[in-house]
Amino acid sequence: MLMKKILLAIVLIFMVFACDSNDPENIKENKILLNSNVIDAEYSKKTDQLVYVSSNPSQVNIFDSNTESLKKISLAYTPTCISISQDGNTAAVGHDGHITYVNLKNPSIIQTYTISCSALDIVLGNNKWVYVFPEKDQWTYIKSVNMNLEYNYEMPISIYNQIYAGAKGRLHPSGKYLYIQSPSSSSKIQRLTIKNGNIDDRYESNFEEQNYTVPSIWFSEDGNRLFTKERNVLKTSELNSLDGVYNGKISSESDSKIDWLDHSSSKGKLYVIFSNGDQWNPIKSNNIYVFNDSDLSYLNKLDLDKYFNQTKKNSAETYDAVPYFVFSNSTGDRLFVVTKALDSDLVNEWAIQKITIK
Repeated sequence: MLMKKILLAIVLIFMVFACDSNDPENIKENKILLNSNVIDAEYSKKTDQLVYVSSNPSQVNIFDSNTESLKKISLAYTPTCISISQDGNTAAVGHDGHITYVNLKNPSIIQTYTISCSALDIVLGNNKWVYVFPEKDQWTYIKSVNMNLEYNYEMPISIYNQIYAGAKGRLHPSGKYLYIQSPSSSSKIQRLTIKNGNIDDRYESNFEEQNYTVPSIWFSEDGNRLFTKERNVLKTSELNSLDGVYNGKISSESDSKIDWLDHSSSKGKLYVIFSNGDQWNPIKSNNIYVFNDSDLSYLNKLDLDKYFNQTKKNSAETYDAVPYFVFSNSTGDRLFVVTKALDSDLVNEWAIQKITIK
């Protein structure tokens, strides 16, 4: 009996030391460290590729979520934003004064275009049309660029293109419309018609946000619902009377704002990154929050792996992971979260974290 107790004590001591989370040899990070920063990112569920642009170095990075391989396209100009085509085969990159049109299937630059603004945001529509949202000025215009033309490809401005600088847009899943929300006092949702390429009509919904912030919007996969930074959910429709109708609100513990949202229709879930604080100094949450996509009920939150300082031998120094983007794959069984180490001096402070969804 005494011998059994001694053996049991030895086993327990071994397990405690073997599982010590402060032991560098036993910390396993379920993430892929990146050799660059991340400026902007999008995900194509058609090709299951996460595509992001970096400024150090300036390039398009194509991450295949199935093989976890990474391909790159070097850029001549510093990127500010990126938009992937609906088929996932091409992308448009915004710069200060330029657009780069790239092939993602056979990674290469197709063509570079000169534009008359610095791109804050960019949307690649169908039929090789691009819509650029200027970074500067007060009242300005969306730049509609027809990349089918060799010359005079930036279309003349019209009343339908006018926006308040700082507005960002998103392509409706139907491919027929751009939806935008201007950073003005009313922050109304606007639907711009792009069926024929150039913007030729617009509708402004009656819904107004209660609290003004720098706007961002996201869609459900089918495009029937729109989500705002203030956590409001609106219905979308081609009928003006039914477009932008209030459809509920995503809950949060402390009146947080949405920094990023992804919808997985196959799992029936919404994945949300929240932030708190004012619009100039937002503090991002360290978790991914999960909600039911039908009734918007809270389900759970997902933890993120901390960063471990592997340059210091026998060091237990760790850094919190701050999420910037979250994407679910086409089958909904995996999440890919683009994170940055908080207040670190790590060489590789950006990473793609992998989370399995059951």
